[in-house]
Amino acid sequence: MTTTSGLSAYLLEQKTRFLGDNGDSWTVVMGNEAGDLDSLASSIGFAWFLSHKPNADANAIALITTPREDFVLRAENLYALQLVGIKEDIRELLYHNSLHPTYALPDVRVTSIIDHHEDEGKYLDTASPRSIEPAGSCASLVTRVIMSYPTLQIPPELATLLLNAIVIDTHGLRRGGKAVGVDYEAFTWLVPRANVPSSGSLIEQMAETPQHIPDLAWVQSLAHTLNTKKTALSHLNTRDLLRRDYKEYIFNLSSSIRGDSPCSVKAGLSTEWIKERGLSILGVLTTYKSKQGKPKRKLMWVVDEKVCGPRLPQVLFDGIEASEILQVKRTDFERYGFNSQVGRDKKERDEVERGSID
Repeated sequence: MTTTSGLSAYLLEQKTRFLGDNGDSWTVVMGNEAGDLDSLASSIGFAWFLSHKPNADANAIALITTPREDFVLRAENLYALQLVGIKEDIRELLYHNSLHPTYALPDVRVTSIIDHHEDEGKYLDTASPRSIEPAGSCASLVTRVIMSYPTLQIPPELATLLLNAIVIDTHGLRRGGKAVGVDYEAFTWLVPRANVPSSGSLIEQMAETPQHIPDLAWVQSLAHTLNTKKTALSHLNTRDLLRRDYKEYIFNLSSSIRGDSPCSVKAGLSTEWIKERGLSILGVLTTYKSKQGKPKRKLMWVVDEKVCGPRLPQVLFDGIEASEILQVKRTDFERYGFNSQVGRDKKERDEVERGSID
């Protein structure tokens, strides 16, 4: 499935032009901080769309927010990129450890949002398209935008990358899982345009029994390969695991807690990591399976009272325990006091990731 990539040449050309222009008048497309395959493919896909849609000015580029040195921690990303002809040195991609201060200037605005998480009600007056709706994969929503312009000819490598993102995020479009209608529509549209082995026979099988897409051998094989690479973490140390997957939020705390001091919230747990990142509040959400094979989660928060004040920990813990969605139960954790076992509601992860404190 490896190809000589026109996508690689396009990305390198855009990067060269962007750096030559110092980013002036460019649209920067970003995924979330975690840098998973869905975010990677979606940002590259939407940047390509903005550069190629009718009347496009071609000034759009995907910004990879994962630090370059951390990119190797996601083997599934490297595998998907290699499938589309982008080598391990990944020189085609534009990196930045954090959002550059330039992008926070008053004349910089959010012009588009495509997301499959809960709508936070932001950028209602500037973003168009503003497509926020449930989907197994954000790449499916990006694909639908591209599909809405029939004259666009998506490169096979980009179609393949988006296809990989949909497969890994929906666990092979597994029935009863995360996949919804838009995921199946995007997948079906991408297959004949992607570098898929024996795509002709695969298309015929999908046409005959579209409801059995999850049962197709190629889909199952790709899902298994991607998931195996994603979950092969035994060689990573604690710091690597923390670097691999975390998100950050900024809150202005009310004066009843501690003035208007902003506090950072990041996922992960390590004393060294707390010191290294200078964190105020640290949260970790873990996923595992019980002896019976049932999915379980544990949630832990560590608060630096010197930064956030003595009242915040109680407000935080009371809010978590009061959440009907999280349904937490305290469990012993000697060193820090306690942590919480999270209920099994489908909304629980989004609730944690929003990190809202009442």
